[in-house]
Amino acid sequence: MKKFNKKLFLRYGIFILIVAIIIFLIMLFSNKETEGYTSPPPAVEIIKPQNTDIQQSISISGYVEALDMIPVVPFVSGTIMEYPIKSGMQINKGDLIAKIDDEPYKQQMLQAKAAYLGYQSTFERVENLYKANAATQQNYDSAKAQRDAAKAQYDLAILQMSYTEVTSPSTGTVLMAPLAKGSIGSTQQPAAIIADLSKQVVRLNVPEKYFDLFNQDKSKINAIIKRPGLEGFSEDTICLAEIDTISPYIQPESKTFQVVFNLTNNLDLFRPGMYVDVIVNYAEYKNVPTLPLEVLKVDGSCYIYNEENSTVEHVNFPTEVRDEKYFLIPTEFSNKDFVINGQGFVFDGQKVKVVNSEKNLIELNDFSKTEETK
Repeated sequence: MKKFNKKLFLRYGIFILIVAIIIFLIMLFSNKETEGYTSPPPAVEIIKPQNTDIQQSISISGYVEALDMIPVVPFVSGTIMEYPIKSGMQINKGDLIAKIDDEPYKQQMLQAKAAYLGYQSTFERVENLYKANAATQQNYDSAKAQRDAAKAQYDLAILQMSYTEVTSPSTGTVLMAPLAKGSIGSTQQPAAIIADLSKQVVRLNVPEKYFDLFNQDKSKINAIIKRPGLEGFSEDTICLAEIDTISPYIQPESKTFQVVFNLTNNLDLFRPGMYVDVIVNYAEYKNVPTLPLEVLKVDGSCYIYNEENSTVEHVNFPTEVRDEKYFLIPTEFSNKDFVINGQGFVFDGQKVKVVNSEKNLIELNDFSKTEETK
């Protein structure tokens, strides 16, 4: 019979006790109910619709032009002897723009005059003979034709001589003065470009889909001409404009039609060639329920807040009637509360917390996102 080993018995007893304690602890903690955690509802800001005015518009870029921009081209060529104009000058109708060397044309005129006087003398002699029945009808007609041809050449030479003085055809401002004294003036290049800056226009190519709208009642259409300022140095320059003409023709290549707007004020702040943005107002809605564009999600939908159960409801209705800040809402929604901030963190039917402060809204939304990540 083996001898009882007290040390071995003690060792196994301690091991069994430790296992029992572990099993007890496992059972104890497994039966204990864990405390649940509920994240706070998303925070939102709400807003009520307000009655405002909405002007529907489209924005198109263009360039300012003078209504009457006249290139003054010489009718004869030659060396410029006088050139008294400069860009930006105000000139009147008939003022001298350029004086072309007239010596060659003076010689042509003298030559044509001598020829004419010779043929005139011959004609008078033949005419006297014809009246005395000493010359035939053919001789008379031939002398008369030669005299008339010479007279025409003489008149042409006088006319060309007068063309050596290039004058302004109208009153206006010199936009371009590309020549100089001593340069060559020709019939292929303008001696100056003149415009009446009191009549400035913008020609716009408007998309075809607006054709009927523009032609229904053009008196209701107006425009704002905006010349962008230099950021940090100057503000945008603005003037008003009204429709002058609407083209009845659709350009097949671009599917646009041309509309000409007359600038009506601040004309001294605009010049031909300036790049401008034109905001064309084509429809106006007065005292209608509106909301800021910030209410809309990317897809054009929005959320209504239900105060009774603190939930939000997803709604989607037409929002085409809008301007730069607001959009028109259906009348049946005019007394509803809309979510203007926080709509990106909610879904239809979800409970939300309404906050008044944008700071609180940001903090609560950041907290909600952190807890969801956990």
